[in-house]
Amino acid sequence: MQDKKSIIIFSAKGDVLDNIALTAGSFGFDNVSVSDGSGARELLTEKRFDAVFINTPLEKEFGLDLASFASKLGSGVIVSAASKNCDDIAGRIGDMNVLVLPRPLNKNILVQAFRFVLLSKDIQHDLEEKNAALELKLKDVKLVDRAKCVLVEYLRISEADAHRQIQKRAMDMRLPQVEVARDILKTYEM
Repeated sequence: MQDKKSIIIFSAKGDVLDNIALTAGSFGFDNVSVSDGSGARELLTEKRFDAVFINTPLEKEFGLDLASFASKLGSGVIVSAASKNCDDIAGRIGDMNVLVLPRPLNKNILVQAFRFVLLSKDIQHDLEEKNAALELKLKDVKLVDRAKCVLVEYLRISEADAHRQIQKRAMDMRLPQVEVARDILKTYEM
């Protein structure tokens, strides 16, 4: 069973809201929300959306700051703008994870944009998870290295002997090396 996908559409023009909402629903978004842009940041922080569609300009702002805000929250963002402004907008948003589409919108291109934004959001999420796991592993390696240094300093043994001692304790006690390292640091670094 696939996860339910949600999108919020911001536009000052009601007809655009309806057309994009209809296309999003036919694409497979289970939860389609629409807004004229008022209270947009509150809406985005209250509920996580997989995708955010912004039809520029909005009533009280152009929409690029909102696109940046939504992107930082982890949503895939599509910004629709007049064709003549697309290059300028793409330059202004820089390296944000935002896709800029020129108007008038073509339904097929819009569906491809939905696919692209959701895929890139999933890839970004996977990379963030892998990064977090690597950071944890690096933290554990640093802890084991610090424990080795403590053993070298207090027991006057070589680094290789300290490494073997940590490995042996971990095997004998059936614990991860990081747990043994924490125990060593508690013992010697009171």
